[in-house]
Amino acid sequence: MKKYIVPLLILPILLVMLQAQAGAADFRKTKLAVLDFQLQGEGFETKDMGIIVAEWFITALVKAGRFEVIERGLLTKLLEEQRLSMTGIIDATTATKIGKFLGVKIIISGSVMKLQNVFEINARIIDVETASIIAAENVKSTAAVKLQDLVVQMSEKIIKNFPLEGYIVNKIDSKVTIDLGRLAGVKEGMEFLVYKEGKIIKHPKTGAIIDVQRIETGKIKIASVRDKIAEGEVLQEESPGSMSYGQLVSSIVGILQPVKKEPTVDTALEDALSPKGSSDKVTYSPGDVVNMLKSSSLKDKAAAAKIVAKQYAHDQAILDIVNEELLKGFNSSSDSKDYVETMAWLCNALGASGQAKYASTLEKVSKEAPNRKLQKYAHKNLRQLK
Repeated sequence: MKKYIVPLLILPILLVMLQAQAGAADFRKTKLAVLDFQLQGEGFETKDMGIIVAEWFITALVKAGRFEVIERGLLTKLLEEQRLSMTGIIDATTATKIGKFLGVKIIISGSVMKLQNVFEINARIIDVETASIIAAENVKSTAAVKLQDLVVQMSEKIIKNFPLEGYIVNKIDSKVTIDLGRLAGVKEGMEFLVYKEGKIIKHPKTGAIIDVQRIETGKIKIASVRDKIAEGEVLQEESPGSMSYGQLVSSIVGILQPVKKEPTVDTALEDALSPKGSSDKVTYSPGDVVNMLKSSSLKDKAAAAKIVAKQYAHDQAILDIVNEELLKGFNSSSDSKDYVETMAWLCNALGASGQAKYASTLEKVSKEAPNRKLQKYAHKNLRQLK
């Protein structure tokens, strides 16, 4: 009988080791290709500016550490052999054809526009598997700002669409270790939100599992990075002991700061290209707002809800996302200021719409939200819809 005891004792240890190895092997860099950007307008320094912009993008994305980018020379050769276009804004179907041929998951295409004294860069992120545009980003500024600076800002916007996600593998007091390291693109100073899993979210009609509720338990900041792991300090914890081994971590990317403009701004043209009623020169496109609403950062989500309440109160697609995010997050037991403010602004955005279709959501929040302040915000906005 004793000869079976030792193997039985060793078996759990082997299983843990195998799971750890599997977890370490889970991370894979997103493989993508960047096509040459199409030039629109006149006055570019060179006719090859679209190629140069694509190269700048490739450099910025590679530096991020989380992408495997097809080298441009190889990309050109392969596309020429297949007689496929390398340039400009392509449709999702063509992108899928190119992507599958190259073995990439994502295609980035776009354009650079110059109109008098203003540069604008537009980029589209296309999912090869679904043949759909998963995000569209744009930045613009006066010609007094270096075009390369705009490309760097645009690359940061694109990276926001690919947050790093992993797990806590060790926690001792305020020291936390996660299963993401230098090979995954983690850098010192990066911040991660920490979540535990909550209720399973099912579709009301089909009963299919749509998602699992994420309940925020805190925030960490990375202090040191090794190849496959990173160690950090707890910046914030919802309650003592709420952050623990095995919980999900997701990287935080804050709201991008605008590229600093020189005093020689052509204000008349800048105003003409900005939405009416904008009090400043920084505006957010619908794509920006959607990405912020879906962000793991509460501050980003709250900022987006404020923008919706003021600028997109009648945009049905965006309002539906606000509704979805509110339903996902309202039933957390968190009492943190950031959480309550975020959920309150989501309520405000639905209230500002004036649409009765969102009354059921606000009524649900006003009755079922664990946080009483949030109940009051929901009730207040519910009155605007009746």
